[in-house]
Amino acid sequence: MTHSRFSALQIAFHWLTAALILLIVALPYGSEAFFEALLGGKGNVFTLHKSLGVLVLLLTVLRLCMRRRAQPLEAKAPLERFLVKAGHGLLYLLLLAMPLSGLLFGSRPFSLFWLVEVGPLPLSADLRGLAKDVHILAQYLLFAMILGHAGAALWHHYVRRDDTLKGMLPLLR
Repeated sequence: MTHSRFSALQIAFHWLTAALILLIVALPYGSEAFFEALLGGKGNVFTLHKSLGVLVLLLTVLRLCMRRRAQPLEAKAPLERFLVKAGHGLLYLLLLAMPLSGLLFGSRPFSLFWLVEVGPLPLSADLRGLAKDVHILAQYLLFAMILGHAGAALWHHYVRRDDTLKGMLPLLR
């Protein structure tokens, strides 16, 4: 099975999204003292967290546009095709839901990369609470899906011994 259908841009967007998600998670959950000292306070930590979330949202929309033109998956069994499509669909849904819900539950404006002030949207407290619940639930689902995604890539590489993982690693193409 070959995966030449992944362009250099698709691979770059994939790994940029992964790196951004790791950084976004590390900002509020990592060493608070380190990031607060590095960025000059807790407010700047969340400004960067939200700004990077908006960047993930934009990258995800671009990735979805690029994905529409990609060739169909070359999975052998119908169940495998279904699992791959469902898994990727849920990953993309979560990559959209996380930043959108994060923007919706914020009650104060923030500065997008310290350049443009954004929000907050005029929403009720109930709707903000719902958005916060969605953000938290989506966070845990996204963590689980990322682990599953990485596990599937390793399964393809070590068990099936196909080129799925190599097709997404820029240095092994």
